[in-house]
Amino acid sequence: MTVSFFRRERGRLVLPAAVLLLLAGCLLQIAAGYSDPGLCGHAWGTDDAYISFRYARNLAAGEGPVFNPGERVEGFSNPLYVFLLAPAAAVVRPERLYAVAAGLNLALALAALIVLHRFARRRLEPFAAAAVTLLLALCPSLWVAVASGLETPLVLLIQLGTWVLAERAVEEDEPRPAVTGLLALAVVSVLSRADGFITPLLAAGFLGLRGRWRAAFTVAGAALATFGGLALIRLAYYGWPLPNTYYAKIASTLGPRLDHGWQQLLSAALGTGFIVYLCAFVIAGARALRGLSLRRRDLVPGLPFPVVFAAGWLAYYLYIGGDVFYDRFLLFLFPMGSFLLFTVAAESRHAWGPAVLAGLLAVLQLVALGTDPRFRYDLHKYDCWALLGHSLGREPRGTLLAVDAAGKIPFYSGLPTLDMYGLNDVHIAHVTAIPKGFFRVGHTKTDIPYVFSRQPGLIATWLRNVWSLRPGPVPEPEICQAHGYRLIYLLNMEPASRGSEDVLDVRTMDPDTIRRRVDDGYRYGVFGKMQ
Repeated sequence: MTVSFFRRERGRLVLPAAVLLLLAGCLLQIAAGYSDPGLCGHAWGTDDAYISFRYARNLAAGEGPVFNPGERVEGFSNPLYVFLLAPAAAVVRPERLYAVAAGLNLALALAALIVLHRFARRRLEPFAAAAVTLLLALCPSLWVAVASGLETPLVLLIQLGTWVLAERAVEEDEPRPAVTGLLALAVVSVLSRADGFITPLLAAGFLGLRGRWRAAFTVAGAALATFGGLALIRLAYYGWPLPNTYYAKIASTLGPRLDHGWQQLLSAALGTGFIVYLCAFVIAGARALRGLSLRRRDLVPGLPFPVVFAAGWLAYYLYIGGDVFYDRFLLFLFPMGSFLLFTVAAESRHAWGPAVLAGLLAVLQLVALGTDPRFRYDLHKYDCWALLGHSLGREPRGTLLAVDAAGKIPFYSGLPTLDMYGLNDVHIAHVTAIPKGFFRVGHTKTDIPYVFSRQPGLIATWLRNVWSLRPGPVPEPEICQAHGYRLIYLLNMEPASRGSEDVLDVRTMDPDTIRRRVDDGYRYGVFGKMQ
């Protein structure tokens, strides 16, 4: 009786402990993460998040969901998230909107943790359920997702909820309540991301494989109807059935995308501990397929939802060529993989097996803290893009800014902006002439002659950059000068702030001094039109 009492008490402490661990990890990442010299542009939220912030702010101001007032282009992939942020954007200062997004993400991550904990408690023995919950709390990839300011925690919650309800719809004699929940989540999922239709369609595939064909068609129908309705709204408002981000990102041919996606998957698998979870999906899938029979209504009895989801999601990940934030689209598979591993471990004859597995998984996940530059912690954070955005905010209103970092610089400057990567520009997003074999996620398309034809007043670009619009830095200083531009500002790209010297006005500097400054770390420049 005493032993049973203590076990119950330990079980009650698991969720509070996991909540505290998740809070600690996320707050640490928010306050001190992204302090590596090469990542200072993401110090206070990733740069791409501020694209969504700009849309939310314009929406709140009555301009509609647009990047530049008067130009209708859908350069965001997360409509529900943008609309959730719009009320806050109407009442808080621009500098505070990141805090709102991070707080929202933290709440969504905690909700996902609770959903996973309750589900694991019903399916696994107490220690395994506790391990699955704690491993999600100790997942640095989740800390990054919360701190990024992007919609990833919202998607995580939707996908975990879909998993729970899909399993219930298969196992319960009366599946209607679970199917109703799946229908609601299908609609929310489609609204949450441009690729949100994939999750409910994979759930429908799982239901079909498990013999729930009516439920499968119902869920798939809801997802496709919502997607079709959203496509019609996009067509009416923006002039295109898919978001502009799709046309900008699905670039190059399939071969280079698959090659890039595979390399990125391997890198993420080795760098985050995800490699073990990949093995779990393979093992669970192989075991389930042994029961495959076309003669039964339940084609693959015992097939778990995570196997179907992982197969479909990884195929999509490879098809699009991965993601610029390499583990963002893999985060959802971490709790599913740990669940499958502990399901298998429960069959072990060794009592210490689950404990060893939990320790191994925790170490593999946390090793990223010492190897991944995103987890270089420093409370004195330096955000180069935000600094430059504030500085350019002093330029004359209405000055057209051409930029290759379209998040914080446009958001804080408030200037009308030409996105040289095409996420927020219809013309560039639909460019078809791409260097053969060249592919970088979201950084493949450009049209430099078109950029100069728009006659921007300012051009902000890297002077020495590994990220480029094509092989080689573009637009190069020589090209800018040939079109009547001169270098007017240099931006310090090092994390240690130099106070008033972080943005240098170089209009009176001689070329040799400028070159020395570039060598010292001022690798980003702003060109202005010569008078």
